[in-house]
Amino acid sequence: MIELNRNIFINMENEIFKGNLLDVGLDNQGIVYNIYKQFNDNINVEYVNGKDEGKNIKENYYDNCILLFSFDKLCFNFKKKNFILDIYKYLNKSGFLHIWDIDKGYNKIFCADVKIAVPGGKLKKIRIRDFNILKNSSKENTLKLLEEYFKVLDFRNSDGIYYIKAQKKDIM
Repeated sequence: MIELNRNIFINMENEIFKGNLLDVGLDNQGIVYNIYKQFNDNINVEYVNGKDEGKNIKENYYDNCILLFSFDKLCFNFKKKNFILDIYKYLNKSGFLHIWDIDKGYNKIFCADVKIAVPGGKLKKIRIRDFNILKNSSKENTLKLLEEYFKVLDFRNSDGIYYIKAQKKDIM
């Protein structure tokens, strides 16, 4: 059984993303933007919230792609696999993919308030509720989906949240 309404803390205060950034997310409350602008003078952040905005994204252009609690929104593995292939195409030849997401497998639910520390000593709060027991957004599933196109450089898992930093493989 999972504990409902638990509190989770993530420290992103020291994250540094250099170069062009693609922020793929539904409602990240400016978290990625605030982190990015702290360390970059020439701010170039592209946001993708839906399919229509994807038309404006450039291929082989971005140095970093951030998925902050957005990868689990895709229910089926074939959609996740296609999404990873799209990200692969958007990143430049040495681009990085950063994923923060919930570690929830089949027949499980996830319910938590996530507090994220961002530069400047500020805290952002995200409420995450996922009651779909037919969806697998586990760390193992995500790592398996990434292995064809990305090399995992860093992996952390704590309190039901995982972080993956992966670099684009040269396969095409």
